[in-house]
Amino acid sequence: MPSLRISLLGVLFAGAMAAQEGLVAMRKAGPDPYTGGDAAVMKAAGYVSFGPFPLGHDHSTEAVESLLGDEPLIWIETAHFRLGCALSRVVLKGEEEWLPDWVRSVREELKRLKKRIPKVKVDVKELDPWLRAHLMAQRLEDLYAEVQGVLGVTDASFPAVPGDDPTDPERFRGLGPYLGMPEKFRVLLLRKAASQARYTSAYQGIEMTDPVRYHDIKLGAVFWSGSEETAGGLFGYDLALHANLTFNVAHNLYSGYRSWSFDLPAWLPTGLGHWHARRVSPRFPAYDRKDDKDKDPRSPFWAWDTRVRGLMKNGVFEPLSTLFERGNAGEFGLEQHMQAWAFVDFLMQRYKDRLPRFLSELKVPFHYRRKLPTAMELSARQKDVMQAILDKDAEALQIEWRDFLLARAKRR
Repeated sequence: MPSLRISLLGVLFAGAMAAQEGLVAMRKAGPDPYTGGDAAVMKAAGYVSFGPFPLGHDHSTEAVESLLGDEPLIWIETAHFRLGCALSRVVLKGEEEWLPDWVRSVREELKRLKKRIPKVKVDVKELDPWLRAHLMAQRLEDLYAEVQGVLGVTDASFPAVPGDDPTDPERFRGLGPYLGMPEKFRVLLLRKAASQARYTSAYQGIEMTDPVRYHDIKLGAVFWSGSEETAGGLFGYDLALHANLTFNVAHNLYSGYRSWSFDLPAWLPTGLGHWHARRVSPRFPAYDRKDDKDKDPRSPFWAWDTRVRGLMKNGVFEPLSTLFERGNAGEFGLEQHMQAWAFVDFLMQRYKDRLPRFLSELKVPFHYRRKLPTAMELSARQKDVMQAILDKDAEALQIEWRDFLLARAKRR
């Protein structure tokens, strides 16, 4: 993820946070003050465990603790996620224009959390590390339920154990119970960029200080990790982290749907990720990156609702047929990200009832899962499914989408 410009206030906040946390770098998270480790409370909260558990195919939570000894890691396993969280405490005050809405939103989240964990208090002045971990776990499960709603599925839609026959592709649901993946989705939230670099170097084969989406093929799980120091400290803001976590984890959830044996068209999980993230907050749009050498400072402009109508009116967007053929979201510029989001938003409003079948048909296995599809086969699949499910090709959808956007602009 390339650097995003943030205000001087954000830089000062990040610096102060880092200095404060340096005083307690070796402090461990300690026991959970909210559930007390009580089995009944944990069950009511929807938790399976506080660890230990395998995090990757070749490492456990204990191994990560040994590797990242100065990260006060909290481990939470929910119904669909295994989460490692070492986030700093944050205060519920500040001068940012978006802060009152964020505080109200957090208090609503705390009200919901309190129903499952009675010791949680709603009118707190700060979120301590354990409370932040509980909120992140709740947010992840909220997102999972939201994605299930878009897909039109439930937990019962997938095989409890591997066994579906890929030679019957239409009935193939995947390789396991987690949207078709055999293992729960993984998330690791750290304080320091150096910790992110150490983790990725040790277990993912490339040293990355920035956030990473990763498919652990040997384990059968999809992973996202990042640190508070991302983008000059931007992720020190809870709202920015929440929005970016939502984008990246949603991208992983859709990619893992019916198992991950090939990629969806790049515009689709990108646009869906933005669609979910902007429901959290439109102010902190996330971007993909090609690799760690990609330093392109893409625009932080966030008011996409207004911008896309102007871009459409002035003919700036590339044809949908071109966007649909782009194979690597890491090479998307700002306009492709905005276009992918705006087109998905259009589909959500005009074709929401058809999206479950559209996404399912795109993920029908190729070649009985014995070999990867070619770029030509993926392109043909996308065109065929679009015509069959949406009853339109790219050119017809282009016209309908343009009319939709410009009609909305007139109404405003």
